[in-house]
Amino acid sequence: MTHKNAHTTQRGALLLEGLIGILLFSVGILAVVALQGSATKAVTQAKFRSDASLLADQLIGQIWSNRSNATAYAFCGGGGAPAVLNNWMTEVNTRLPNSNVYPPCVAVVPTVYAGPPAYTANQVTVTLSWQLPDELARVPTPPPHSVTFSTVINWCPTLAC
Repeated sequence: MTHKNAHTTQRGALLLEGLIGILLFSVGILAVVALQGSATKAVTQAKFRSDASLLADQLIGQIWSNRSNATAYAFCGGGGAPAVLNNWMTEVNTRLPNSNVYPPCVAVVPTVYAGPPAYTANQVTVTLSWQLPDELARVPTPPPHSVTFSTVINWCPTLAC
């Protein structure tokens, strides 16, 4: 009489369960690594957006404090930047990657209001663009990231305004 044990018919089941467990664990670890990479990229992009916002706000503050000469800040990438922008442009090129490929644009549009009293207001628009090195190397190159700030700066040479 032949007698079969139950454990002999299930040879390798424990090994198979172990391999499936290792496979599931490995897929989970790969997902966590991919999530970490995405989170790092998002934090990097947020840092550059924050830096661009700070730089644009810094320039608008400079223009506000020198509002009688606001038009001296006008620059949209053609030729050399005005002397009043040299330090700011250096900081932009230091803090934003590939911003020299996409130079900043500072538009200053004066508008004279008849009043009374008559005064001049300048519409100041600052646009900063940048691109991460890995994005610049892609074919086709995706559009650059950009931040645009716009404000109206009033200027009145007398205290009557």
